[in-house]
Amino acid sequence: MMRLVFIAATSLAALLLWGCTGIYAERNPFLSYSDHYGIAGQQEESTDGGGTGMEVAGRFRRDLTITFRNNSTQADLNTTLVAWVNPSSIRSAQQQDALLRAGYSQLTEEARLGLAFTLPVGTLVFDGGGTAGATSIFLRRAAGTGAGEGETEEAGIPTTTSITLTTPDVILVFSQPPVSCDSVAFYFTRDGEPLTGVSASGPESPYAGAATGGAFKTLAQVDVYQCSPLRPGLFLSLGGARQSNEYYEGQNITFDFNLLPDANGNCAVVTIGAPSAAQP
Repeated sequence: MMRLVFIAATSLAALLLWGCTGIYAERNPFLSYSDHYGIAGQQEESTDGGGTGMEVAGRFRRDLTITFRNNSTQADLNTTLVAWVNPSSIRSAQQQDALLRAGYSQLTEEARLGLAFTLPVGTLVFDGGGTAGATSIFLRRAAGTGAGEGETEEAGIPTTTSITLTTPDVILVFSQPPVSCDSVAFYFTRDGEPLTGVSASGPESPYAGAATGGAFKTLAQVDVYQCSPLRPGLFLSLGGARQSNEYYEGQNITFDFNLLPDANGNCAVVTIGAPSAAQP
């Protein structure tokens, strides 16, 4: 794969360039930050995730399906998926080959995802065609009548898309490389332009600086993401009681995205469901 580079948002204009595109010729969502600021800050190699790495019928792990649902009848959804398997989880050339056949690509240079993760050489990333194998997620607004900005959301038919992949160690859905829980996780647009809205007030607000009805939703507004210490994303459970930000091998995952926050300030709700029907 080509060298991985990342951005941090410094302005609305930078945010409008986000959304992972092809890594070979098109602009990617992280290039601007590297061009202007370089990559700074040494990080320890992440030991999050892991897994059994047990090979079943010539495969590395069972498949899971990630489903994205835009429940907003007012605006289109924009975000990005990156998923990876740590080198420590791969115990044989056969397992590595199985991941490569399943659509993963191996990093040849270290990559940093903001201040949250460092992906060392040898990490297998699910290759969605963008930087770090990133997959751009764009969903039109849900079918309904809530077309006006600021209107109450109407019950509608969500717009959905699904991606099936071999169970990774880590799943990260985000728009801005995470440097804090104020970093953008996803955002809403209408006719290609981000919505406007009134920002939540107060530094202790559960909205973490996001606009209540505006475009940009933060990592803090994904209900299961961990903020203290900063550990956004979902992680493969290694056994025992599953935590709210963990999944078992083969379990399907659904992200429900909403324009308006719930009582706890969340605009994305993650549901970890039953094992995939694709498992042997």
